[in-house]
Amino acid sequence: MEENVRRKNYQKDITYITNSELGFDFLRDNMAFSLNQLVQRPFNFCIIDEVDSILIDEARTPLIISGEVPTNSNIYIQASEISKYLKKGRDFEMDEKTTNITLTEQGIRQIEKILGISNIFETKQPWLFFILNALRAEKFFLKDVKYIVRNNQICIVDEFTGRIMPDRRWNNGLHEAIEAKENIFVKKSSEQLAAITYQNFFTLYPKLSGMTGTAKTAETELEKIYNLEVVVIPTVRPFKREDLPDRVYISEIAKWKAVAQECIEMYKIGRPVLVGTNSIEKSEIVSLLLKDCNIPYKLLNAKPENLKFESQIIAEAGCTNSITIATNMAGRGTDIILGGSSSFKIKRLMKILNFTEKVKFQHTNLKLFLLKQLIKNIKKNQTNFSFKELEILLDLNKIKNINTKYLKKLLNILFFYIKINYKIKSNYQRKKVQELGGLLVIGTERHESRRIDNQLRGRAGRQGDPGTSRFFISLEDKIFRLFGGNNIKNLINTFQLNNDNIPLESNLLTKSLDLAQEKVENYYYEMRKNVYDYDEVLNQQRKVFYSTRSLVLNTSTIRNWILDLGEYVILEIVTYFNEVNLDKKNENLETDIIELKKLFGFSFNLDVQKIKKIPPLLLFSFLREQFWLTYDIKETNSEIIDEGFYREFEKICLLQAIDFCWSEHLQKMSDLRESIVWRAYAQRDPLVEYKQEGYILFTNTLKQIRNFLVFTILSTDLL
Repeated sequence: MEENVRRKNYQKDITYITNSELGFDFLRDNMAFSLNQLVQRPFNFCIIDEVDSILIDEARTPLIISGEVPTNSNIYIQASEISKYLKKGRDFEMDEKTTNITLTEQGIRQIEKILGISNIFETKQPWLFFILNALRAEKFFLKDVKYIVRNNQICIVDEFTGRIMPDRRWNNGLHEAIEAKENIFVKKSSEQLAAITYQNFFTLYPKLSGMTGTAKTAETELEKIYNLEVVVIPTVRPFKREDLPDRVYISEIAKWKAVAQECIEMYKIGRPVLVGTNSIEKSEIVSLLLKDCNIPYKLLNAKPENLKFESQIIAEAGCTNSITIATNMAGRGTDIILGGSSSFKIKRLMKILNFTEKVKFQHTNLKLFLLKQLIKNIKKNQTNFSFKELEILLDLNKIKNINTKYLKKLLNILFFYIKINYKIKSNYQRKKVQELGGLLVIGTERHESRRIDNQLRGRAGRQGDPGTSRFFISLEDKIFRLFGGNNIKNLINTFQLNNDNIPLESNLLTKSLDLAQEKVENYYYEMRKNVYDYDEVLNQQRKVFYSTRSLVLNTSTIRNWILDLGEYVILEIVTYFNEVNLDKKNENLETDIIELKKLFGFSFNLDVQKIKKIPPLLLFSFLREQFWLTYDIKETNSEIIDEGFYREFEKICLLQAIDFCWSEHLQKMSDLRESIVWRAYAQRDPLVEYKQEGYILFTNTLKQIRNFLVFTILSTDLL
């Protein structure tokens, strides 16, 4: 939307918006240069749909607005090529859990040999950074899992909804590394201009609430971080879904075969099936297995050719003999209706009928006769009506000579009976599916949280319908490989069966799998808590920056601010001259004096020796008077030409100073956070160290803003 449309929508009593756009609008408002550019109004009350998905699952990734900066694309391409010559175990070690890469000594020597350099840790050309990103892109960020390639662009796949996010980019050079890996032109790199986490954004609302069906297992986190109480509302109709025990297989191949076999058996009896997978790659594995068995299916994932049929696939997912394969089905925004959605079919019919009203009606007596006969047959429920028949019937290029009003009347009658016919058929199909047990949901892998598993299970047994859910899992699944520990490995050795296709059932096995999933939940909870704790430091600084920025926008003049800030800068200059050793020859100091003369506009000779003889208080008074004089001259000259222009110019200078320095501050804080973890080896708390050093960076940034503003005002000639 355009700014004025966004602003109009935010002024409504109730505004519906996606969580990311809401956050980005907040960040954009805090980058505006005038009140006219603001779209949001003060926060009041926020209701979040799928609240656990937003406040918990997506809380690990902050919202970031980036700006483009020039980059050398060749270095990403070279790094990608070098990564192909490096071998796991010999040249590098990888931690799949944290997606970290560590080079071995042999790997470092190998890279230096390929590049023909003596040190890859050289700061002027940081090859290490680019090669580690290239290795991460190669090993952890897999095509059709983390992203897809569309229109020669890398499109990130949202791991929680299965949808693509075309306007998002990974930061810290990772996106560029993936582009180089896929032989896509590497665009300009990005730098942070503004950022905020969901935790700190949504807590800005005085009143916060939300809705979801899967928050009970996360109520501790919601209460601790967001101060939200979880209340369970009982279902309006009796709950009939049956959650069957997991079927556990030793190998992943055996698991996929079992999933395909279950789909075949359900297809034979006509029961609808929904297969939920964690990635596009896995959904296509299931589709290939069913294709080999000549079983029809519908595939719903982030690929454009499948995504464009999303509404149709979901509308027909509850029909008899339907098999639907989907990535992250939860959050698709609709129920799967047993027997199929009659309203969806009727809407499609309405589109055809609405189209005919826009065209001049012409008809022949033969077509009219066929139309009447079709209506009679539908009345008696003797005809299986299809869209294809209707489209042929209303092929207006072949229809001639009929009264328009009469044909419209006939079409209205036709639509009425078709609507009744669809509803009768849908009710019949619904009862048939209910007798078969309702929708069967098959999960192909345990997720990182029980909540996400429950979201998939929740596609069945809705609104009091019957339904069944079952998870088919293997001991080779990622979650159990990374978090299962020795228990899972011992179980693999214990269950040495001749036939891998036999599912395993054991209380010990179930307990071990539940324990592994609990470890994952705790791991990601600690990760989110870590993000929250560190961002809380930045959040306090953000509040200072954004409140100052808001004050500038709402202030008519900042003249007094500039005069005060100018005096602070002059005090720093005097202190600097007083502390520097003037006895030694200092070329930088002489350059500083020349620049000082230009800024403050005095022409008499002032060198290092003369400054040394001037008392600090006298030097301060002199520079202050020169500053005021220079400022007054610039202000007066500008106001003569255009009244009020200088006031706006000052505000823009201050806002630009804040934005530029805040962007640099974000990068410094990001670098600090990455390096501060090593303090733990010195028996120091990294978070405490981060707070202390973050405060020093913050005070330095405030000084930088002050200097940036004053020097911009003094050095800019508007005439």
